[in-house]
Amino acid sequence: MRLEWLDDILAVLETGSLAAAAERRFVTQPAFSRRIMAIEAHLGVELLDRSRRPARMKPAVRDQRERIQELATGLRTLQDDLRRQDRQVQNRVVISCQHAITTSIAPSLVERLSADKALSIRLRSANREECYAQLMTKQADMALLYESETEPLPPADDYLERIEVGSEPLLPVFATNRVEKLNQDYALGEIPIIAYPPEVFLGKVMNQEVLAGFAQLSFIRKRAETALTLAVKQLASAGVGVAWLPDSLVASDVEAGRLSDLSDLLPMGRLTIVAMRLRVDAGAGLGRVWDEVTAMAADFSEPYGTNPLF
Repeated sequence: MRLEWLDDILAVLETGSLAAAAERRFVTQPAFSRRIMAIEAHLGVELLDRSRRPARMKPAVRDQRERIQELATGLRTLQDDLRRQDRQVQNRVVISCQHAITTSIAPSLVERLSADKALSIRLRSANREECYAQLMTKQADMALLYESETEPLPPADDYLERIEVGSEPLLPVFATNRVEKLNQDYALGEIPIIAYPPEVFLGKVMNQEVLAGFAQLSFIRKRAETALTLAVKQLASAGVGVAWLPDSLVASDVEAGRLSDLSDLLPMGRLTIVAMRLRVDAGAGLGRVWDEVTAMAADFSEPYGTNPLF
């Protein structure tokens, strides 16, 4: 039973005549009469008592008026709910972010998108390989990832689209209030560091790009190891060792003097922030997010250390 048919029947029940019902339904009386006949043909039941003038609904139909009203209300509510849910699906975007990006750059992107009240963003945090897998298996609509010179991401192709949002340094930092202790360690011929596991992305960057810049690796003393950048930051803040962290994650601490930037003394790396999505039909929400990422890439300023995302 179509919703408009229920509304037609209710119009006759409520007005008492075909003419008045046709006027309420904004159609001519002949057209409205044909609609009632189509309903009768579909149901295989005569609804109107045409032996009377004017014709009116039969008693059996009048007895079901409340039930018909409930059905019409239920169908209208269902229709509205389905439309609303479809809009929500079209405007819900899942972004898979590398762990360090989830806590540094991604919040700035979500903030920039917050003016669009219809848009709903879900952030998923994982390591780089997992984020890329989520994108390729369509568990995520977009991925925000790091790449480096020695650890590049796949290039754009007929299936994959990518934007290089910008780059930022991987800075060596240490607790400012413990720098004297670091100097003492250095005088004894060692540099305590916080390391990343060698199998994770930042561990590979550390081994291939940062540690390769040391004249003597024998100076390096690994005091702790973890894949979590926030834990690395906490260990550096506690003075456990020098940590190499993305600029976006430590910029406010360096500016406030809680951490010291040692890039004038120690090697550093450089990371490129890359947004990726599949070249498939996507909802309007992802299109708006992609447009914002494109705008961010255009805004990204290259003097060293300048980042418009935070």
